[in-house]
Amino acid sequence: MTDSLRQQAYAQAAAFVHTLDRRDPVALQRDWSLSPAVAEEIVEMLDSYFSANQALSLAPLAQAFVPGKGGRPAVDVYATDAGPLGMECLLLADGKPGEATLHLEMSGHDGALCLHYQYIGS
Repeated sequence: MTDSLRQQAYAQAAAFVHTLDRRDPVALQRDWSLSPAVAEEIVEMLDSYFSANQALSLAPLAQAFVPGKGGRPAVDVYATDAGPLGMECLLLADGKPGEATLHLEMSGHDGALCLHYQYIGS
């Protein structure tokens, strides 16, 4: 996987997390084409992991792909058997690692990556 592709995937994921930080289901629907039910579920899931005043983010790009505890990077991008890229992104709360991990897929479309939300888990 090229650094360019990894950085494109990171940029998409960071933009998605920026929307998550707003905890706005309407923005999730509008900006990421999520259904109302999925958008509401995401906001509820965030509320179970983080307090409303905690700012959500990804690890900075310079540190995102560096292996951390247990040898895993804070943002892991990998090829899947089905074709799209998989991503596991440790969500940070106020710049500190939390226990929630955002799972995404990225598929190529007309030379650009398209983000697909999978789930948030521990």
